[in-house]
Amino acid sequence: MARTVQDRVSDEQLQYDLERYRSRAMELGATDAKIIATEAIVLDERAQAKCSFPTCKLYNTNANCPPHTMPVREFREVVNRYRHAVFFKVDVTSGSFADFDRVSKSDVTDIVWKLESEAFYDGYYFATGFGSTGCKNIFCPDTRCSVLDGESCMYPWKARPGMHGVGFDVYRMAAEADWPLYPVGPSTDPASTPYMSCFGIVLVY
Repeated sequence: MARTVQDRVSDEQLQYDLERYRSRAMELGATDAKIIATEAIVLDERAQAKCSFPTCKLYNTNANCPPHTMPVREFREVVNRYRHAVFFKVDVTSGSFADFDRVSKSDVTDIVWKLESEAFYDGYYFATGFGSTGCKNIFCPDTRCSVLDGESCMYPWKARPGMHGVGFDVYRMAAEADWPLYPVGPSTDPASTPYMSCFGIVLVY
Protein backbone atom coordinates (compact mmCIF):
# COMPACT_ATOMS: atom_id res chain seq x y z
CA MET A 1 0.00 0.00 0.00
CA ALA A 2 1.30 3.46 -0.88
CA ARG A 3 2.58 5.55 2.01
CA THR A 4 2.54 9.29 2.40
CA VAL A 5 5.72 11.31 2.63
CA GLN A 6 6.45 12.19 6.24
CA ASP A 7 8.91 14.67 7.62
CA ARG A 8 9.20 12.66 10.83
CA VAL A 9 9.14 8.89 11.25
CA SER A 10 8.78 7.05 14.54
CA ASP A 11 11.80 5.06 15.70
CA GLU A 12 9.68 1.92 15.64
CA GLN A 13 8.64 2.44 12.01
CA LEU A 14 12.17 3.39 10.99
CA GLN A 15 13.73 0.29 12.54
CA TYR A 16 11.07 -1.90 10.94
CA ASP A 17 11.76 -0.39 7.52
CA LEU A 18 15.53 -0.57 7.88
CA GLU A 19 15.35 -4.25 8.74
CA ARG A 20 13.09 -4.79 5.75
CA TYR A 21 15.63 -3.11 3.45
CA ARG A 22 18.46 -5.11 5.00
CA SER A 23 16.56 -8.35 4.40
CA ARG A 24 15.68 -7.21 0.91
CA ALA A 25 19.36 -6.71 0.10
CA MET A 26 19.98 -10.31 1.10
CA GLU A 27 17.06 -11.50 -1.03
CA LEU A 28 18.53 -9.65 -4.00
CA GLY A 29 21.88 -11.40 -3.66
CA ALA A 30 23.96 -9.67 -0.99
CA THR A 31 26.27 -11.98 0.95
CA ASP A 32 25.67 -9.87 4.04
CA ALA A 33 23.97 -6.59 4.86
CA LYS A 34 23.95 -4.42 7.96
CA ILE A 35 22.05 -1.45 9.28
CA ILE A 36 24.57 1.16 10.31
CA ALA A 37 24.37 4.56 11.94
CA THR A 38 25.82 7.30 9.80
CA GLU A 39 28.45 7.85 12.51
CA ALA A 40 29.94 4.57 11.25
CA ILE A 41 30.37 5.97 7.75
CA VAL A 42 33.99 6.87 7.08
CA LEU A 43 34.73 9.53 4.48
CA ASP A 44 38.30 10.31 3.52
CA GLU A 45 39.68 12.60 0.83
CA ARG A 46 42.32 9.97 0.10
CA ALA A 47 39.65 7.53 -1.08
CA GLN A 48 38.48 9.99 -3.72
CA ALA A 49 42.07 10.89 -4.57
CA LYS A 50 42.72 7.27 -5.52
CA CYS A 51 40.53 7.94 -8.57
CA SER A 52 43.24 10.36 -9.72
CA PHE A 53 46.40 8.43 -8.94
CA PRO A 54 46.79 5.91 -10.29
CA THR A 55 44.31 7.45 -12.72
CA CYS A 56 41.17 5.35 -13.12
CA LYS A 57 39.99 4.83 -16.70
CA LEU A 58 36.67 6.43 -15.72
CA TYR A 59 38.27 9.61 -14.35
CA ASN A 60 36.81 12.73 -16.03
CA THR A 61 34.60 10.66 -18.35
CA ASN A 62 31.19 11.17 -16.71
CA ALA A 63 29.22 13.29 -14.28
CA ASN A 64 29.32 10.68 -11.50
CA CYS A 65 33.10 10.29 -11.31
CA PRO A 66 35.77 12.74 -10.15
CA PRO A 67 36.53 15.51 -10.84
CA HIS A 68 32.80 16.08 -11.41
CA THR A 69 31.57 14.56 -8.15
CA MET A 70 30.93 16.55 -5.00
CA PRO A 71 34.06 17.34 -2.96
CA VAL A 72 34.37 15.11 0.09
CA ARG A 73 34.11 18.04 2.51
CA GLU A 74 30.71 18.95 1.00
CA PHE A 75 29.54 15.36 0.79
CA ARG A 76 30.41 14.90 4.46
CA GLU A 77 27.89 17.63 5.31
CA VAL A 78 25.25 15.78 3.29
CA VAL A 79 25.93 12.45 5.02
CA ASN A 80 25.74 14.15 8.41
CA ARG A 81 22.09 14.98 7.71
CA TYR A 82 21.24 11.27 7.65
CA ARG A 83 20.91 8.94 10.64
CA HIS A 84 20.90 5.44 9.19
CA ALA A 85 22.01 3.48 6.14
CA VAL A 86 22.04 -0.06 4.81
CA PHE A 87 25.58 -1.22 3.98
CA PHE A 88 26.01 -4.49 2.10
CA LYS A 89 28.55 -6.65 0.33
CA VAL A 90 28.52 -9.27 -2.39
CA ASP A 91 31.34 -11.82 -2.26
CA VAL A 92 32.64 -13.41 -5.46
CA THR A 93 33.96 -16.88 -4.68
CA SER A 94 34.54 -18.19 -8.19
CA GLY A 95 38.09 -16.84 -8.42
CA SER A 96 37.15 -15.12 -11.68
CA PHE A 97 37.97 -11.48 -12.38
CA ALA A 98 35.24 -11.53 -15.02
CA ASP A 99 32.71 -12.51 -12.36
CA PHE A 100 34.05 -9.82 -10.02
CA ASP A 101 33.64 -7.22 -12.77
CA ARG A 102 30.11 -8.40 -13.53
CA VAL A 103 29.07 -8.34 -9.88
CA SER A 104 30.48 -4.84 -9.29
CA LYS A 105 28.69 -3.51 -12.36
CA SER A 106 25.43 -5.43 -12.40
CA ASP A 107 24.57 -7.16 -9.14
CA VAL A 108 25.56 -4.38 -6.74
CA THR A 109 23.97 -1.69 -8.90
CA ASP A 110 20.75 -3.68 -9.08
CA ILE A 111 20.57 -3.97 -5.29
CA VAL A 112 21.38 -0.28 -4.79
CA TRP A 113 18.76 1.15 -7.09
CA LYS A 114 16.05 -1.26 -5.95
CA LEU A 115 16.64 -0.47 -2.27
CA GLU A 116 16.79 3.25 -2.98
CA SER A 117 13.59 3.06 -4.99
CA GLU A 118 11.72 1.06 -2.36
CA ALA A 119 12.81 3.46 0.38
CA PHE A 120 11.75 6.45 -1.73
CA TYR A 121 8.27 5.06 -2.30
CA ASP A 122 8.01 4.29 1.40
CA GLY A 123 8.30 8.03 2.00
CA TYR A 124 12.07 8.34 2.56
CA TYR A 125 12.41 10.90 -0.21
CA PHE A 126 16.10 11.62 0.45
CA ALA A 127 17.14 7.95 0.12
CA THR A 128 20.31 7.80 -1.98
CA GLY A 129 22.48 4.87 -2.97
CA PHE A 130 26.07 4.30 -4.08
CA GLY A 131 27.56 1.22 -5.69
CA SER A 132 30.94 -0.31 -6.42
CA THR A 133 31.85 1.46 -9.63
CA GLY A 134 31.08 4.52 -11.71
CA CYS A 135 27.92 4.61 -13.79
CA LYS A 136 29.69 4.94 -17.14
CA ASN A 137 31.21 1.53 -16.60
CA ILE A 138 27.68 0.15 -16.42
CA PHE A 139 25.35 2.13 -18.65
CA CYS A 140 27.38 4.10 -21.20
CA PRO A 141 30.71 2.30 -21.72
CA ASP A 142 30.87 3.11 -25.43
CA THR A 143 29.22 6.53 -25.56
CA ARG A 144 30.09 9.96 -24.21
CA CYS A 145 28.31 11.00 -21.02
CA SER A 146 25.44 13.24 -22.11
CA VAL A 147 25.55 15.26 -18.88
CA LEU A 148 29.05 16.52 -19.71
CA ASP A 149 27.52 18.06 -22.84
CA GLY A 150 24.84 19.85 -20.84
CA GLU A 151 22.12 17.32 -21.64
CA SER A 152 20.03 15.10 -19.38
CA CYS A 153 21.34 11.80 -18.07
CA MET A 154 19.98 8.85 -20.05
CA TYR A 155 19.69 6.75 -16.87
CA PRO A 156 18.79 9.25 -14.13
CA TRP A 157 17.06 6.75 -11.83
CA LYS A 158 19.95 4.29 -11.81
CA ALA A 159 23.16 6.21 -12.51
CA ARG A 160 25.01 6.88 -9.24
CA PRO A 161 28.63 7.46 -8.20
CA GLY A 162 30.69 4.58 -6.91
CA MET A 163 31.33 4.74 -3.17
CA HIS A 164 34.99 5.69 -3.53
CA GLY A 165 34.11 8.42 -6.04
CA VAL A 166 32.57 10.54 -3.28
CA GLY A 167 35.07 9.55 -0.60
CA PHE A 168 33.74 6.49 1.22
CA ASP A 169 36.64 4.62 2.85
CA VAL A 170 35.17 1.23 1.99
CA TYR A 171 38.12 -0.73 3.37
CA ARG A 172 37.83 0.79 6.83
CA MET A 173 34.04 0.55 6.83
CA ALA A 174 34.26 -3.14 5.92
CA ALA A 175 36.74 -3.72 8.74
CA GLU A 176 34.48 -1.96 11.23
CA ALA A 177 31.57 -4.10 10.01
CA ASP A 178 33.68 -7.20 10.83
CA TRP A 179 33.92 -8.16 7.17
CA PRO A 180 37.38 -9.53 6.31
CA LEU A 181 38.48 -7.90 3.06
CA TYR A 182 41.15 -8.96 0.59
CA PRO A 183 42.76 -6.29 -1.63
CA VAL A 184 41.89 -6.75 -5.30
CA GLY A 185 44.26 -5.44 -7.95
CA PRO A 186 46.26 -6.42 -11.03
CA SER A 187 48.57 -8.62 -8.94
CA THR A 188 45.81 -10.40 -7.02
CA ASP A 189 46.02 -14.17 -7.34
CA PRO A 190 42.40 -15.36 -7.42
CA ALA A 191 43.51 -18.92 -6.66
CA SER A 192 44.90 -17.85 -3.29
CA THR A 193 42.11 -15.38 -2.46
CA PRO A 194 39.08 -17.00 -0.77
CA TYR A 195 36.76 -14.35 -2.19
CA MET A 196 36.65 -10.86 -3.67
CA SER A 197 34.11 -8.40 -2.27
CA CYS A 198 32.00 -5.67 -3.85
CA PHE A 199 30.14 -3.12 -1.73
CA GLY A 200 27.14 -0.84 -1.87
CA ILE A 201 25.31 1.48 0.50
CA VAL A 202 21.95 3.22 0.65
CA LEU A 203 21.52 6.26 2.87
CA VAL A 204 17.93 6.01 4.06
CA TYR A 205 16.95 8.60 6.66
